[in-house]
Amino acid sequence: MDISNIEVTTIHMQPREISAENKTERRPVISNEHTLNLISQEAFLRRLAYKNTILKTGESFFDDSDMKSDYFLVVVYDKTTHLPLLSSRYYFDKPTIAKCLKGDARSGIETRHALEPLNLNAYKEGELFLADRLSGNIHSPIYRQFRNHIFSVYYNEIIRLNKECKLLLMVRKEPREKLLSGYLRLGFNRISATLHKGKEHWILLLDLKKVQPNA
Repeated sequence: MDISNIEVTTIHMQPREISAENKTERRPVISNEHTLNLISQEAFLRRLAYKNTILKTGESFFDDSDMKSDYFLVVVYDKTTHLPLLSSRYYFDKPTIAKCLKGDARSGIETRHALEPLNLNAYKEGELFLADRLSGNIHSPIYRQFRNHIFSVYYNEIIRLNKECKLLLMVRKEPREKLLSGYLRLGFNRISATLHKGKEHWILLLDLKKVQPNA
């Protein structure tokens, strides 16, 4: 396996549309065979990654029917086999972000753990985005061998396209907080926490203007 075969693409997506047959499909802004193949591969990877998840997921978790405006898919893949290695989506739509950060009804956790208030109205349109549905192909030997490089390629892509923006993440809470510690080392700040799909998550913020892409 040549590490140079690992590539990344960001796909600009439109909100899903219900057809006359009452079916919905994920729709890229620019459609071609390569893009459609990557969208299909991303759908496969997301279902595989969350197959045994403890999160309370519905179909919208996988088909993006919760997106009411344009959003983006980031897919890291092996260009020789087209095998998806890592993917996520991100979006700038403030109402969708607010709904996600609010978490499950009656959680109250975001208030109890608040470190500083996050006023979405304080940000200009297109300045703040949230990335979610991070999916790693942990069953792939390529992913296991080149995991650090794959994540570096992924983050470099996000920084390259959004270097004047601020990135929000929701990170699952753990007893030893190994996952949180990794994100804090990357420069993320812990904002608050919320109950998301039945599991407590930290809400993290990173100013991409202060981040240099990895070599």
